[in-house]
Amino acid sequence: MRFTIACAVLSALLGGVAGAEEKEKTPLERLRELEEQVDELKKELGEEPEKEGEKKEPEDPKERGRINALTRLINRTRIGGYLDLEFTDFRHQNSTFDNHHLILQVSSYLHERLYFNSEIEYEHAAGELKVEQAYLDFLIHDMINFRGGVVLMPMGKLNVLHDSDGRDLTLRPLTTRYLIPTTWSETGVGFFGSFFLGPVTLNYETYIVNGLRGNVTVKNGLRDAADDVQKLKDNNSDKSYVARLEAVAFDGKVTFGVAGYRGRFDDDGKHTVFSYAADLTVAVPLGKGGGWISGPLELRIEAARFTADRTFTSGGAPTAPRGQGAFAQLSFHFFPPFLRDTFVGIGFDSPTFTLVALWDATAVQDPVTHRWNHQRRLSFGFNFRPIEQVAFKVEYVDEDSDEGWGNFQQDGVAASLAVGF
Repeated sequence: MRFTIACAVLSALLGGVAGAEEKEKTPLERLRELEEQVDELKKELGEEPEKEGEKKEPEDPKERGRINALTRLINRTRIGGYLDLEFTDFRHQNSTFDNHHLILQVSSYLHERLYFNSEIEYEHAAGELKVEQAYLDFLIHDMINFRGGVVLMPMGKLNVLHDSDGRDLTLRPLTTRYLIPTTWSETGVGFFGSFFLGPVTLNYETYIVNGLRGNVTVKNGLRDAADDVQKLKDNNSDKSYVARLEAVAFDGKVTFGVAGYRGRFDDDGKHTVFSYAADLTVAVPLGKGGGWISGPLELRIEAARFTADRTFTSGGAPTAPRGQGAFAQLSFHFFPPFLRDTFVGIGFDSPTFTLVALWDATAVQDPVTHRWNHQRRLSFGFNFRPIEQVAFKVEYVDEDSDEGWGNFQQDGVAASLAVGF
């Protein structure tokens, strides 16, 4: 700054000498002219000119250090999350609004190699508070990095990427409720990383965690066993293992993943549960954009299966020996150009409508009769996104089940507002 001002003063003096033949200026006039030029230069550089008689206090080096440290912390810390408001109206049930999820996420790059991330979940606006994620990453190399804390189980794509604003339908699939009990979190440590093999990227995650508890039931599959994990303590001394391997190709347009989980789940640590999952995501480009088509045609498929040793739940009922399920979802994104000058398009860069179809089915075996109890769902949905992280959704749902889930057949409507921030 001082160098710049000195240059300006020197230029003005030289200019004064060069113009002396045209008009001789008094020293006072030249001084005033220089002061005006310096003030103009300060304004251009964003500084306020000093007023006459005003003294500027020197900056305390200690205070400057504190401000810089705080600034660095603020610049590296991010606060976000998501919110959803759901409405359901099913046959033989009361219609209801539900503030299902309010998630607060706080993350920070403490250092270029140390990353902290957390998600606190508040469900149903009823004081049900859960730690969904809270971990520290120690970044070592692209191929191997350490993670420790409360982590999401990498079983299936949707359990890891489950945010309401990222999904095209209000209701999560049955498969991710009973077979992969989303949101499935556990406490432990492990490693993750990536291998870059030409056009294909291989990503992996693997953890040692506390594990599921003993409530593997016909009605809820693995869900009750996973919900108990929110206590964040193990019910036996045996630890569980989980791993996922994912291949990403064609610039992210195709993703295929497989995952496995193994652990003792009873209080005595004698009985084992195995869980397997596979997922495929394909995004097919439908044009270069600019017309009706606003995104790729997306296909998502997930499948899961578990097997468990025969024992008893905490309520004394025999545990379900096995379960399996899968879902397939197709999403088509579009936006008619003639709507850009209406209230749904004005002011938004890329508003999008999406048509969605979902087929979903699960089955859990009864340990007494050895019958498979089935539950099925067919959904047709529509949503509108003025921006990517805000979605207005509505869907028609048709469900039916065997005896294990109450032997019901019902249909109805689900709708929601989802906001990511």
